[in-house]
Amino acid sequence: MLLQDLNHYMRLNVCGPSYLPFVVGKSTGSGIRELRQFPQLRGKLSILKLQNVVDARDALHANMKHKKDLKELELSWGAEDADDSQKEKDVLDKLQPCVNLEKLTIKFYGGTNFPNWLGDSSFSNIQVMHLSDCSYCWSLPPVGPLPALKQLCIRRMKFVKTIGVEFYGRNGAYLTQPFRSLEKLEFREMPEWEEWVPSGSASGGEYGPDFPRLQELILYECPKLRGSLPCELPCLKKLTVYGCKVLHDGRAITATTNSLNYKSLEELNISGGCQTLLSLLETKLLSGLEIRNVVDIQCLPNCSRLQHLTLSNCPTLSSFPKDGLPTTLTSLYINNCRKLEFLPHEMLAKLTSLDYLCIQNSCDSMRSFPLGIFPKLTRLEIRGCENLESLSLIEEEGAVENLSHLNYLQVYNCPKMVCFHEGELPTPNLSHFVVGGCENLKSLPKSLHTLTALRSLSICNLPNLESFAEDGGLPPNLRQGLGHLTSLQELDINRCPSLEFLPGEELQHLTSLQNLYIWNCPSLQCLPEEGFPSSLSHLSIRRCPTLEERYKNKTGRDWAKISHIPCIEIGNEVII
Repeated sequence: MLLQDLNHYMRLNVCGPSYLPFVVGKSTGSGIRELRQFPQLRGKLSILKLQNVVDARDALHANMKHKKDLKELELSWGAEDADDSQKEKDVLDKLQPCVNLEKLTIKFYGGTNFPNWLGDSSFSNIQVMHLSDCSYCWSLPPVGPLPALKQLCIRRMKFVKTIGVEFYGRNGAYLTQPFRSLEKLEFREMPEWEEWVPSGSASGGEYGPDFPRLQELILYECPKLRGSLPCELPCLKKLTVYGCKVLHDGRAITATTNSLNYKSLEELNISGGCQTLLSLLETKLLSGLEIRNVVDIQCLPNCSRLQHLTLSNCPTLSSFPKDGLPTTLTSLYINNCRKLEFLPHEMLAKLTSLDYLCIQNSCDSMRSFPLGIFPKLTRLEIRGCENLESLSLIEEEGAVENLSHLNYLQVYNCPKMVCFHEGELPTPNLSHFVVGGCENLKSLPKSLHTLTALRSLSICNLPNLESFAEDGGLPPNLRQGLGHLTSLQELDINRCPSLEFLPGEELQHLTSLQNLYIWNCPSLQCLPEEGFPSSLSHLSIRRCPTLEERYKNKTGRDWAKISHIPCIEIGNEVII
């Protein structure tokens, strides 16, 4: 922002908070010292391209200490490598803000350490701090004494190998408990970080634990971190460890794993290594669990209060807990766990609170999936289950009622799938139905005509669906019932190579239909002579060569029959 623009902006915002980006230039009129003219700056100020400051003394003339109404300050250098780290430290030192500041962000700083003011307890109002891409710093600033700091995020500090006592307070010599207000702590993409050293005053010491109020801890892509985590986090509710080797070092396992005191933990997310952190599953309050990319786990321990469970890319996982999953479970997502044995019917029947279930590329031993066993299930997705042959309706009292809540059903890429339940599919509230990539599926459910709540129907890549070409071009069960789907808003027909005709009379009765997609149906000769319902607003035809030629914009011989539709896609051309 040039000086004249800043003057104008200030005139417009003198009475309220504002956001001001000030880009430091090398030319006269846009230097850092020009900020001295605006002691009344308020709200948020971003000072960008600080590498353009020629003389560090110019930064002192910006007079940042006296801008008492600034609440948020961002200081950013360029992403290119620093050419003078001492100058950059001097600039940051002289940009010391007023102690009234509430949020501080520092990006691409090129100094090797931070100035003394950063972390001084006189900054009693700072609640949020972000430090990112300070690639030359060997250590973190001593921010532990900041009394109001609630959120701290540190990213891409490439040279930091050890986080030690300096982090908690200058040279470890602080007079009060460090981080006494901190609630959320994030470390992201710290490629050289190896060790996290406690302050020396934790657990039983004079000042108690290092992070007495921390509720969320995130460690993301810290591949060399092999030491212990803080042992005493009495208020921790959520722990996320992604792409790290925390506690994976055999020397650390015995000494640290059993001493983690996270009694308030409610959500645990583990991805990549970190298998020993599974000891935290014994935490009594745990309600959410994600385990991803863990290669040395075979059986899940018991978790008595789980509500949300995600298991992904665990190739050796073979079994659930012996007692099954807790009745409190509301969502279950399983992905790329091919050895996992799905629960037997008697254990599944106990999951009376399950609302969402997704099984993807998993449970290779499963031949049939039991429908109607979960009384509250609203969404069911089964994808890439190589040996699944059918969906079966459990013949028990209440099984029909147990499908009354289901509103989303997807069955996709199950090559051995031959049929749905032989009778009608009693899902009166089903609003979205997707079936595709099932090479051996010969028929769709016989009950499509009863699905009066259906709003979206997708039929994709079913090469062996029978009875296509004789009269009407769709299988009898769909042809007979399509006109009853008066709530249907979207119909997707994709990769049906034998499809030659669409049932025009039936389509006319779809009075709510808004979107029709016809893709990859090379045998389809024409659209219905009867036309489409007046509600249709979007027609998409792709990779259907005969149709594309016949209904080509303005030049196709039957273009006039569809030209009234508001939005048409023919091949790669969109006509509105």
